[in-house]
Amino acid sequence: MTDELIPRLDKLLADLKASKAINVNSPALKQSVIDLARFFFQDCRQSFVSLVSPDEIGKIDNYWQALVRLAHGRNLRQSYLKLASVLKREMTEMNIRGISASRRREQTVSKFSQSEVLLIKTLGALVPSASQSYVQGILDLASVERSSYRGTASEFREALRETVDHLAPDDSVMQADGFALEVGRTQPTMRQKVKFILKSRGMNETQRTVAEKSLELIEALCGEIARAIYNRASLATHLETTRGEVLQLKRYVDTLLYDLLAITGQSPTHIQQ
Repeated sequence: MTDELIPRLDKLLADLKASKAINVNSPALKQSVIDLARFFFQDCRQSFVSLVSPDEIGKIDNYWQALVRLAHGRNLRQSYLKLASVLKREMTEMNIRGISASRRREQTVSKFSQSEVLLIKTLGALVPSASQSYVQGILDLASVERSSYRGTASEFREALRETVDHLAPDDSVMQADGFALEVGRTQPTMRQKVKFILKSRGMNETQRTVAEKSLELIEALCGEIARAIYNRASLATHLETTRGEVLQLKRYVDTLLYDLLAITGQSPTHIQQ
């Protein structure tokens, strides 16, 4: 989708330059501005979030919103040209960063097992930020200089959470037949979302129960790892034990992600550690 953005910006700039009017009054031209901004926010923005800081993506959002505001009034053609030119520059820079990041990911992925590569690519196409968390967790486990693995556990859990949230939006889960919020909750729990996804995959109750058990073990391990540093006096023992727990956590996450994403191929139990 992002490959389409710059050509469409170029087309907008060309149309603006071709106009001889002082103000942009053409309904068609205004609509093309709105459609292009909608395309950015709905189809392209997520790809850029991982490439820039929150402040930078906020600045880009503001540029697009300002362009849309122009299209909702009678405003100078030069104002459109100025904003569209700024956005062309920003989007070109994002495209360059994206190409560089893609190359780095390819080089990193080449170091992983076949099953991990499959998960990384699947997540990357679906939820890029989840893929990045998953990759970071693997790199953390491979590092010999780690002084803590609590963050590593969080990376794997975050990859799972983002995937679950993407596949099971709150509204969809709450509209499912027979759904009821758990006591004291105002939104579906992760367990309910996982059940919703697996049911939509056509899994039977036994298969869903096994997957839900994996989620329970993941949550329990995350809690144990978070508390470990306070309960283990020896740093060496803490690191060795905690790394083993994170490896186990990863195995549960891998298995559950394979089920949630309906990935077929090499079993995640064959992932090399």
